[in-house]
Amino acid sequence: MRTRTKTAAVAALTALTGTALTGTALGASPPRAEPYCNYIDDSARPIIRERPPHTQTPGAVPQVQCLINTYSNQAGPLTVDGILGPTTRAAIRSVQRCNQVSEPAGILVGPSTWEVLYSPIPGCARPL
Repeated sequence: MRTRTKTAAVAALTALTGTALTGTALGASPPRAEPYCNYIDDSARPIIRERPPHTQTPGAVPQVQCLINTYSNQAGPLTVDGILGPTTRAAIRSVQRCNQVSEPAGILVGPSTWEVLYSPIPGCARPL
Protein backbone atom coordinates (compact mmCIF):
# COMPACT_ATOMS: atom_id res chain seq x y z
CA MET A 1 0.00 0.00 0.00
CA ARG A 2 2.80 2.42 0.86
CA THR A 3 4.54 1.76 -2.49
CA ARG A 4 1.32 2.42 -4.40
CA THR A 5 0.89 5.78 -2.62
CA LYS A 6 4.48 6.74 -3.31
CA THR A 7 4.15 5.74 -6.98
CA ALA A 8 0.92 7.74 -7.30
CA ALA A 9 2.60 10.79 -5.75
CA VAL A 10 5.53 10.52 -8.17
CA ALA A 11 3.13 10.17 -11.11
CA ALA A 12 1.15 13.21 -9.95
CA LEU A 13 4.30 15.30 -9.55
CA THR A 14 5.50 14.21 -12.98
CA ALA A 15 2.15 15.21 -14.49
CA LEU A 16 2.26 18.62 -12.78
CA THR A 17 5.86 19.47 -13.69
CA GLY A 18 5.98 17.74 -17.05
CA THR A 19 9.25 16.06 -16.12
CA ALA A 20 10.14 12.75 -14.61
CA LEU A 21 12.00 12.57 -11.33
CA THR A 22 15.58 11.37 -11.55
CA GLY A 23 18.25 10.52 -9.04
CA THR A 24 19.83 13.96 -9.37
CA ALA A 25 19.48 16.77 -6.88
CA LEU A 26 16.82 19.39 -7.50
CA GLY A 27 18.14 22.06 -9.83
CA ALA A 28 21.03 19.90 -11.05
CA SER A 29 20.91 18.70 -14.59
CA PRO A 30 21.54 14.99 -15.10
CA PRO A 31 24.70 14.05 -16.98
CA ARG A 32 24.16 14.17 -20.71
CA ALA A 33 24.30 10.73 -22.30
CA GLU A 34 27.05 11.05 -24.88
CA PRO A 35 26.87 8.47 -27.69
CA TYR A 36 30.31 9.05 -29.23
CA CYS A 37 32.81 9.89 -26.51
CA ASN A 38 32.97 6.86 -24.28
CA TYR A 39 36.44 7.09 -22.77
CA ILE A 40 34.95 7.56 -19.30
CA ASP A 41 31.41 7.32 -17.94
CA ASP A 42 29.31 10.38 -18.76
CA SER A 43 28.68 10.97 -15.06
CA ALA A 44 32.42 11.08 -14.28
CA ARG A 45 33.72 14.62 -14.10
CA PRO A 46 37.30 14.24 -12.80
CA ILE A 47 39.48 17.25 -12.08
CA ILE A 48 42.28 17.69 -14.61
CA ARG A 49 45.11 19.72 -13.13
CA GLU A 50 47.50 22.12 -14.86
CA ARG A 51 50.58 20.25 -13.64
CA PRO A 52 51.41 16.52 -13.54
CA PRO A 53 49.95 14.30 -12.42
CA HIS A 54 47.10 15.83 -14.39
CA THR A 55 44.45 13.28 -13.44
CA GLN A 56 44.14 9.90 -11.83
CA THR A 57 41.24 8.96 -14.08
CA PRO A 58 42.32 7.06 -17.19
CA GLY A 59 40.37 8.26 -20.19
CA ALA A 60 39.65 11.77 -18.86
CA VAL A 61 41.88 13.60 -21.35
CA PRO A 62 40.66 11.64 -24.40
CA GLN A 63 37.09 12.33 -23.22
CA VAL A 64 37.82 16.07 -23.18
CA GLN A 65 39.42 15.89 -26.63
CA CYS A 66 36.48 13.95 -28.05
CA LEU A 67 33.90 16.30 -26.51
CA ILE A 68 35.69 19.33 -27.97
CA ASN A 69 35.71 17.66 -31.40
CA THR A 70 32.05 16.69 -31.12
CA TYR A 71 30.39 19.75 -29.58
CA SER A 72 32.64 22.82 -29.78
CA ASN A 73 32.90 25.13 -32.74
CA GLN A 74 35.84 26.92 -31.12
CA ALA A 75 38.61 24.41 -31.62
CA GLY A 76 39.57 21.19 -33.27
CA PRO A 77 39.76 18.82 -34.65
CA LEU A 78 42.02 17.48 -31.95
CA THR A 79 43.82 14.18 -32.13
CA VAL A 80 42.20 12.00 -29.48
CA ASP A 81 45.42 10.63 -28.05
CA GLY A 82 45.12 11.37 -24.32
CA ILE A 83 48.07 13.77 -24.40
CA LEU A 84 47.51 17.04 -22.59
CA GLY A 85 49.80 18.99 -24.89
CA PRO A 86 49.76 22.62 -26.02
CA THR A 87 47.11 22.08 -28.72
CA THR A 88 44.69 20.42 -26.29
CA ARG A 89 45.37 23.05 -23.62
CA ALA A 90 44.72 25.87 -26.12
CA ALA A 91 41.48 24.18 -27.23
CA ILE A 92 40.30 23.85 -23.61
CA ARG A 93 41.04 27.51 -22.95
CA SER A 94 39.24 28.52 -26.15
CA VAL A 95 36.16 26.57 -25.06
CA GLN A 96 36.32 28.17 -21.62
CA ARG A 97 36.62 31.70 -23.07
CA CYS A 98 33.74 31.23 -25.48
CA ASN A 99 31.49 29.76 -22.77
CA GLN A 100 32.64 32.34 -20.21
CA VAL A 101 33.76 29.83 -17.60
CA SER A 102 36.89 29.62 -15.54
CA GLU A 103 38.35 27.23 -13.03
CA PRO A 104 40.32 27.90 -9.82
CA ALA A 105 44.09 28.31 -10.07
CA GLY A 106 45.86 25.05 -10.82
CA ILE A 107 42.82 23.37 -12.37
CA LEU A 108 42.55 23.11 -16.14
CA VAL A 109 39.26 21.18 -16.32
CA GLY A 110 36.86 21.24 -13.39
CA PRO A 111 33.08 21.14 -12.93
CA SER A 112 32.32 24.32 -14.91
CA THR A 113 34.39 23.20 -17.88
CA TRP A 114 32.91 19.69 -17.88
CA GLU A 115 29.43 21.22 -17.98
CA VAL A 116 30.18 23.30 -21.10
CA LEU A 117 32.06 20.45 -22.76
CA TYR A 118 28.85 18.41 -22.69
CA SER A 119 26.49 21.38 -23.22
CA PRO A 120 28.16 24.46 -24.70
CA ILE A 121 26.18 27.68 -24.97
CA PRO A 122 24.56 28.11 -28.40
CA GLY A 123 27.16 30.50 -29.86
CA CYS A 124 29.95 28.09 -28.91
CA ALA A 125 28.29 24.85 -29.98
CA ARG A 126 28.94 22.99 -33.20
CA PRO A 127 25.70 22.52 -35.16
CA LEU A 128 24.64 18.89 -34.93
